[in-house]
Amino acid sequence: MRISTRQIYTQGVEAFQQQQQKLAELQRQISTGTRLQKPSDDPAAASRILELEQKVSINLQYQDNINIAEQRLLQQDAVMADYAELLNRVRELAIQANNAPVDAVSRGAIAAEIDERLSQLYSLANTRDANGDYLFAGFQNTAQPFVATSTGARDHVQFNGDDGVRFMPIGESRQLATDIPGQDIFLEIPSSVALRESAAAGNTGSGTLAPARVLDAGAYVPGDYEIRFTAPGVYDVFDVAGGVNIVTGATYSPGQGIDFQGVRTSITGAPAAGDVFTVGTGRFQDVFQTVSDLAETLRGAPSDAARVAGIGQSLADLDAALEVSLNTRTIIGGRLNALDGQREQNDAQLLVTRSTLSTLRDTDLAEAISQLTLEQTTLDAAQAVFARITSSSLFNFLK
Repeated sequence: MRISTRQIYTQGVEAFQQQQQKLAELQRQISTGTRLQKPSDDPAAASRILELEQKVSINLQYQDNINIAEQRLLQQDAVMADYAELLNRVRELAIQANNAPVDAVSRGAIAAEIDERLSQLYSLANTRDANGDYLFAGFQNTAQPFVATSTGARDHVQFNGDDGVRFMPIGESRQLATDIPGQDIFLEIPSSVALRESAAAGNTGSGTLAPARVLDAGAYVPGDYEIRFTAPGVYDVFDVAGGVNIVTGATYSPGQGIDFQGVRTSITGAPAAGDVFTVGTGRFQDVFQTVSDLAETLRGAPSDAARVAGIGQSLADLDAALEVSLNTRTIIGGRLNALDGQREQNDAQLLVTRSTLSTLRDTDLAEAISQLTLEQTTLDAAQAVFARITSSSLFNFLK
């Protein structure tokens, strides 16, 4: 077979180019530290790399979520610590005011401090997070959840939030609650003097019933009572269990206190004849009312016995609120522990995923350098042989 000089040169150049391309690719792998430049270099590995990179990204987002949830829970825990400290201080004031030597002036001064503590309590319950959202408002976190208001002669709290709870994804198949509804902390405090109020569905007047409170714990008789309007300006108070009126023909004045069986409430507006309002025993009393009632007891209890009974009831209600705050901190502590555990799991998973990703994507420098040396030696040898072959000519044998 005759091989032309042109063919020898063409084949040699092509071989050199292929060898130089291999060298260039090895040099790129060594300099960039990446084995794959494009999916066609290794389609199966490229597909797996994309999958692993996505998994790393998701796990990093889980870690970010854990950090966000941790900061929110730590803020809630700090608020609960301040809340417990406030309740303990109010409790100390109640015990101080319950001493016989304390006169009316001193009790008034104690009541004034309790009023300040009540303002502080509203501030704690309306705490905002770093984004300006209210911590204890549920899903309604853009509106102030706890607002001091009044209906007639009764001051009370109005709750504008809800019981919504946000869940933060912190793992591949795990979510963690980052909220505790404010009503669970501040509104639903078990109390033996808790009351509930309602207006009959068939009422035709514009009367509005205020939240009731036990004015005199010593005179309080638990039960269901109906305020029945016999005329627009006249009402009876009916004992449902006893089946008798305990107040008959009382004159109604909008906003004026309505007292019976140690209970005080108030109605505003214009009730019509036949309208009925019910005050009965309940399960929960909000902590704002507990603190407010204590101040009112110190200022204007109808008798010494009523004051002693009122302070005793306030102490019991404060203890119940403290227990709720302690339980809340326990829940928060448990969630913080869960975040720490999940963070460690995510870190371990990230380590394994990144190790696998490195095996598929990164250059094995020892192997690549050895291969580069081999390919360079091969190229040098090929160039030397090519030079020998191309230098051969018949003219070398002519004398």
